[in-house]
Parts: sequence; C-alpha cells; structure tokens
Amino acid sequence: MFYGSLICLRDDFYRFLDLEIKRARRYQNFFTVIRFEMLAEGKQWTQKQEKRFKSLANLLREEIRDADVIGQTWDNEIMIILPHCDQSGANVVQTRLNGVIKDFHFGNNDFKINSDRVCFPGEGTDMPEILKKVSAHNTDSLLMGMN
Repeated sequence: MFYGSLICLRDDFYRFLDLEIKRARRYQNFFTVIRFEMLAEGKQWTQKQEKRFKSLANLLREEIRDADVIGQTWDNEIMIILPHCDQSGANVVQTRLNGVIKDFHFGNNDFKINSDRVCFPGEGTDMPEILKKVSAHNTDSLLMGMN
C-alpha cells in the first residue's frame, strides 16, 4: 500500500481521493489536490532521476500535515490531498511547498518540476474532472538543480 515513508501508490491514492470526494459532498466540506510532476532531460528515467524523485516525495511528506494524503500516481508524479483546504489556503501551501523545493539541493543536472492544484468543489466535483484539471494547468514550473 505504501511506498517509502507513508507515500501511497496510485490505486490507494485514488481510493483516498474517492473517499475524500464522498466525505466532502456529504459534509459540504472542501479540499485541495496539489500535483507535482518531475520532468528530467532525456526520455529515459535514470537511476539518478529516480533517486531525486524519492527525495522530492520524502521532502513533501515531511512538509505536509499528518492528515494530508500523499501518493505517487505515476513514475514522475506526486499528488497530495489537503482536506479542509480552500483556495486561499491552497495558495499558501503551494507557495510554501514550491519554496521548500527550490531551496532543496537535488544535484547538478537541470530538471523541471511542474506544480498545480485544484480545489473541490469550485474547480472540480468528481474524480475525472479533478484529475483532468490538475493535470492540465501546470501553473508553476520550477527549474531545479542549477549549478
């Protein structure tokens, strides 16, 4: 069920997302999904890139609340569910996480991390809509690993 230190794999993350959608509808709550995608040079996912990705996942896990759910949804993608987090709170959290990522030393090679977020119910009301919107935006791109 978990990869590393309490990081869900894709199917388990999607189950948690489905449960959060149902809970938010039932109790008229809101939540946010933040997505981070690591894009490296070259088409092959190398061992060095995998190590950087694990470092990113662990860094994000350390920076979020215990109530938040983090999952590796694709080889190079991490998503986080932030229960009871509205638009303004999501902006603060995403800005803080982007700052932490920029300050972390990943190595010498250049790569890019895209981040975006979608808030329920304002920007998406079901899982397909949320996943589509959070994957389409890419509002922030962070260039990493600069010498």
